[in-house]
Amino acid sequence: MNDNTGPVTFINVFEMPAEQVDAFVARWRARAHIMGNAPGFLGTKLHRAMSSESRFQVINVARWASREAWEAAQTALREPGAPPSPLDDPAVEVSANPALYEVVADVGEPPDQAD
Repeated sequence: MNDNTGPVTFINVFEMPAEQVDAFVARWRARAHIMGNAPGFLGTKLHRAMSSESRFQVINVARWASREAWEAAQTALREPGAPPSPLDDPAVEVSANPALYEVVADVGEPPDQAD
């Protein structure tokens, strides 16, 4: 990271058997409520592969105001009373690959122009 002051994107790709995705998503949603109330949280989207043959069945993309906001939210997830992690479900064979990213290129719709 260059200055740690700008927005960051947290991306986590999950490898698991396609038939276990529904159980994983249910547990992920419970924890997403904690994230949704955290200071600096800008939003998240959980993506499911359209093919059961895809290596990564689920991808989480979350936006945070700063690295510090993301780190504080991670601490909250480890506090007593927090919902269990989807990774802790013994019925789901899952491998996670998390990382924080910063935008280095943006190709898309131009920002709205105020008249």
